[in-house]
Amino acid sequence: MRRRAWVLAVVLVASAAAGHAEEDTRTYAVRVGDTLWQIAGEVFGDHWLWPALYLANRDQIKDPSRVYPGQELLVPDVDPAERETLRDEAEALLK
Repeated sequence: MRRRAWVLAVVLVASAAAGHAEEDTRTYAVRVGDTLWQIAGEVFGDHWLWPALYLANRDQIKDPSRVYPGQELLVPDVDPAERETLRDEAEALLK
């Protein structure tokens, strides 16, 4: 009986966490003229963090220089410790 209660508790906690994660997920609807650079500036306050958008949406972005109106991009949370790495990656990709 204890094992069943423990399994039920784990399932409930996992379900609650999954529901909470879905609520926290932000998206951005691409508009005419948008670029990852511009979107990153708007959602992160830093244009150089555009690789975070690209990496989070590789399933629908084949070329990071092209996004299309109507695409719903996931906006990932960017850990402050990741910011410098993402900026370095952005600079490297532009070379």
